[in-house]
Amino acid sequence: MSIAPPKSVLPKSVDARKLVQREQFLDGILPLESLERLSEAVESVDGEIATEIQFGRDLQNHLTVSGKVSCAVDLLCQRCLHPVREQLEAQFCWGIVWSEEQGRALPKDLDPVIQDGDELDLHLILEDEILLNLPMVAYHDEECVSKESFHVGEEETEAGEQQENPFKVLEQLKGSSGKS
Repeated sequence: MSIAPPKSVLPKSVDARKLVQREQFLDGILPLESLERLSEAVESVDGEIATEIQFGRDLQNHLTVSGKVSCAVDLLCQRCLHPVREQLEAQFCWGIVWSEEQGRALPKDLDPVIQDGDELDLHLILEDEILLNLPMVAYHDEECVSKESFHVGEEETEAGEQQENPFKVLEQLKGSSGKS
Protein backbone atom coordinates (compact mmCIF):
# COMPACT_ATOMS: atom_id res chain seq x y z
CA MET A 1 0.00 0.00 0.00
CA SER A 2 1.43 3.36 -1.00
CA ILE A 3 0.69 6.62 0.70
CA ALA A 4 -0.19 9.56 -1.54
CA PRO A 5 2.27 12.44 -1.25
CA PRO A 6 0.94 15.44 0.65
CA LYS A 7 -0.58 18.13 -1.54
CA SER A 8 1.31 21.38 -1.82
CA VAL A 9 -0.08 24.77 -0.87
CA LEU A 10 -1.32 26.82 -3.83
CA PRO A 11 0.57 30.04 -4.47
CA LYS A 12 -1.27 33.17 -3.32
CA SER A 13 -0.83 34.97 -6.63
CA VAL A 14 -0.02 33.76 -10.13
CA ASP A 15 0.50 35.22 -13.59
CA ALA A 16 -2.51 33.76 -15.41
CA ARG A 17 -1.06 34.56 -18.86
CA LYS A 18 2.02 32.41 -18.28
CA LEU A 19 0.00 29.55 -16.82
CA VAL A 20 -2.44 29.67 -19.75
CA GLN A 21 0.46 29.53 -22.24
CA ARG A 22 1.77 26.39 -20.53
CA GLU A 23 -1.75 24.95 -20.06
CA GLN A 24 -0.75 24.46 -16.44
CA PHE A 25 -2.65 22.17 -14.05
CA LEU A 26 -2.48 23.02 -10.34
CA ASP A 27 -3.53 20.55 -7.67
CA GLY A 28 -3.12 21.70 -4.10
CA ILE A 29 -4.64 23.03 -0.91
CA LEU A 30 -5.68 26.48 0.19
CA PRO A 31 -4.27 27.59 3.55
CA LEU A 32 -7.08 28.52 5.94
CA GLU A 33 -4.97 31.37 7.38
CA SER A 34 -5.31 33.30 4.11
CA LEU A 35 -9.13 32.95 3.98
CA GLU A 36 -10.27 35.42 6.62
CA ARG A 37 -13.76 35.98 5.17
CA LEU A 38 -14.45 32.23 5.08
CA SER A 39 -13.31 31.86 8.70
CA GLU A 40 -15.79 34.57 9.70
CA ALA A 41 -18.67 33.04 7.69
CA VAL A 42 -18.48 29.50 9.13
CA GLU A 43 -18.10 27.93 12.55
CA SER A 44 -15.05 25.95 11.40
CA VAL A 45 -13.41 24.29 8.41
CA ASP A 46 -12.82 20.58 8.82
CA GLY A 47 -9.69 19.29 7.13
CA GLU A 48 -8.09 20.70 4.02
CA ILE A 49 -9.53 22.87 1.27
CA ALA A 50 -8.61 20.90 -1.84
CA THR A 51 -8.38 22.51 -5.26
CA GLU A 52 -7.85 21.40 -8.85
CA ILE A 53 -7.27 24.14 -11.42
CA GLN A 54 -6.68 23.92 -15.18
CA PHE A 55 -5.42 26.94 -17.12
CA GLY A 56 -6.00 27.11 -20.88
CA ARG A 57 -7.85 28.71 -23.78
CA ASP A 58 -11.34 28.05 -25.12
CA LEU A 59 -12.34 27.78 -28.79
CA GLN A 60 -12.72 31.58 -29.05
CA ASN A 61 -9.15 31.96 -27.68
CA HIS A 62 -10.26 33.39 -24.31
CA LEU A 63 -7.94 32.81 -21.36
CA THR A 64 -9.81 30.34 -19.14
CA VAL A 65 -9.40 28.81 -15.72
CA SER A 66 -11.59 25.87 -14.78
CA GLY A 67 -11.64 23.46 -11.89
CA LYS A 68 -13.13 22.76 -8.52
CA VAL A 69 -12.61 23.51 -4.87
CA SER A 70 -13.93 21.26 -2.12
CA CYS A 71 -14.02 21.32 1.66
CA ALA A 72 -16.12 20.41 4.68
CA VAL A 73 -17.39 23.25 6.86
CA ASP A 74 -19.39 23.45 10.05
CA LEU A 75 -22.22 25.99 9.95
CA LEU A 76 -24.69 27.02 12.63
CA CYS A 77 -27.99 25.11 12.35
CA GLN A 78 -30.80 27.66 12.28
CA ARG A 79 -33.14 25.31 14.17
CA CYS A 80 -31.08 24.12 17.13
CA LEU A 81 -28.07 26.50 16.99
CA HIS A 82 -25.60 23.60 17.04
CA PRO A 83 -22.97 22.95 14.34
CA VAL A 84 -24.04 21.12 11.19
CA ARG A 85 -21.51 19.71 8.72
CA GLU A 86 -21.79 20.70 5.06
CA GLN A 87 -19.66 19.20 2.30
CA LEU A 88 -19.01 21.84 -0.37
CA GLU A 89 -17.79 21.22 -3.89
CA ALA A 90 -17.72 24.27 -6.11
CA GLN A 91 -17.01 23.88 -9.82
CA PHE A 92 -16.00 26.97 -11.73
CA CYS A 93 -15.09 28.21 -15.19
CA TRP A 94 -13.56 31.68 -15.34
CA GLY A 95 -12.52 33.95 -18.17
CA ILE A 96 -9.48 36.05 -17.27
CA VAL A 97 -9.85 39.71 -18.31
CA TRP A 98 -8.21 43.04 -17.48
CA SER A 99 -11.28 45.31 -17.54
CA GLU A 100 -15.02 45.20 -16.95
CA GLU A 101 -15.61 45.90 -20.64
CA GLN A 102 -13.66 42.76 -21.57
CA GLY A 103 -15.67 40.87 -18.96
CA ARG A 104 -18.97 41.88 -20.57
CA ALA A 105 -17.69 40.55 -23.93
CA LEU A 106 -17.09 37.04 -22.54
CA PRO A 107 -19.48 34.20 -23.40
CA LYS A 108 -22.15 33.48 -20.75
CA ASP A 109 -20.51 30.17 -19.74
CA LEU A 110 -17.41 32.02 -18.44
CA ASP A 111 -17.51 34.03 -15.22
CA PRO A 112 -15.28 37.10 -15.62
CA VAL A 113 -12.34 37.43 -13.26
CA ILE A 114 -10.38 40.67 -13.51
CA GLN A 115 -6.62 40.33 -13.12
CA ASP A 116 -5.24 43.56 -11.68
CA GLY A 117 -1.72 44.13 -12.96
CA ASP A 118 0.53 41.16 -13.62
CA GLU A 119 -0.73 38.88 -10.86
CA LEU A 120 -4.03 37.12 -10.16
CA ASP A 121 -4.88 36.69 -6.44
CA LEU A 122 -5.74 33.00 -6.54
CA HIS A 123 -6.60 32.65 -2.84
CA LEU A 124 -9.05 35.56 -3.00
CA ILE A 125 -11.04 34.32 -5.99
CA LEU A 126 -11.11 30.72 -4.73
CA GLU A 127 -12.41 32.02 -1.40
CA ASP A 128 -15.12 33.88 -3.36
CA GLU A 129 -16.15 30.57 -4.99
CA ILE A 130 -16.44 28.85 -1.61
CA LEU A 131 -18.46 31.72 -0.14
CA LEU A 132 -20.81 31.75 -3.14
CA ASN A 133 -21.48 28.03 -2.63
CA LEU A 134 -22.32 28.19 1.07
CA PRO A 135 -25.99 27.39 1.68
CA MET A 136 -28.23 30.37 2.42
CA VAL A 137 -29.61 28.61 5.50
CA ALA A 138 -28.00 25.67 7.28
CA TYR A 139 -29.94 23.06 9.21
CA HIS A 140 -29.73 19.38 10.11
CA ASP A 141 -31.45 16.95 7.75
CA GLU A 142 -33.23 15.24 10.63
CA GLU A 143 -35.53 17.08 13.03
CA CYS A 144 -33.13 18.43 15.65
CA VAL A 145 -35.71 20.42 17.67
CA SER A 146 -39.08 18.96 18.62
CA LYS A 147 -42.17 21.04 17.98
CA GLU A 148 -43.25 20.56 21.60
CA SER A 149 -40.22 22.56 22.79
CA PHE A 150 -41.65 25.79 21.35
CA HIS A 151 -43.91 27.86 23.65
CA VAL A 152 -46.33 30.49 22.46
CA GLY A 153 -47.66 33.07 24.89
CA GLU A 154 -48.43 32.05 28.48
CA GLU A 155 -48.74 28.30 28.01
CA GLU A 156 -48.41 25.89 30.89
CA THR A 157 -44.88 24.62 31.48
CA GLU A 158 -44.08 20.97 32.21
CA ALA A 159 -44.28 21.52 35.99
CA GLY A 160 -47.77 23.03 35.71
CA GLU A 161 -46.60 26.57 36.44
CA GLN A 162 -47.69 29.41 34.24
CA GLN A 163 -44.91 31.09 32.25
CA GLU A 164 -44.63 34.81 32.93
CA ASN A 165 -45.34 37.16 30.04
CA PRO A 166 -42.14 39.15 29.30
CA PHE A 167 -44.21 42.18 28.26
CA LYS A 168 -46.09 42.40 31.58
CA VAL A 169 -43.45 44.77 32.99
CA LEU A 170 -43.88 47.10 30.02
CA GLU A 171 -47.64 47.03 30.52
CA GLN A 172 -47.19 48.05 34.15
CA LEU A 173 -44.81 50.86 33.24
CA LYS A 174 -47.20 52.12 30.60
CA GLY A 175 -50.09 52.07 33.09
CA SER A 176 -48.17 53.98 35.78
CA SER A 177 -46.86 56.65 33.42
CA GLY A 178 -50.32 57.35 32.02
CA LYS A 179 -51.74 58.16 35.52
CA SER A 180 -49.42 61.05 36.36
